[in-house]
Amino acid sequence: MNTFKTLLLATLITFSSQISASTTIPVDDLKTVSQQIQTFLNNSELHINDEVIVTVKFKLDENNKITVISNDSDDYEISKFIRTSLNLKELSIDEDSSHKTYYVPVKFLSS
Repeated sequence: MNTFKTLLLATLITFSSQISASTTIPVDDLKTVSQQIQTFLNNSELHINDEVIVTVKFKLDENNKITVISNDSDDYEISKFIRTSLNLKELSIDEDSSHKTYYVPVKFLSS
């Protein structure tokens, strides 16, 4: 469980730095997005042997719902976890972010 919390922290840091580098979302919204992503990725039972960084490509629709387009993981379980955890989850963002594409690296630590 301790490893999972570390994974979530690393993921949130990665999300917040990547999103701020590639979008025009205000800083307050970045904190909100990071908190929301944390709740989406909260319940993982994945067993990772080696540290892996996966780039996730997703976009938001007009209702700010996440649609995962792809990820560069070779591991089926990681890909499935990403899709089921993030797909169709709604982000609360004040700014209109519809139809923007995001590339976010997510770091999975060994468990």
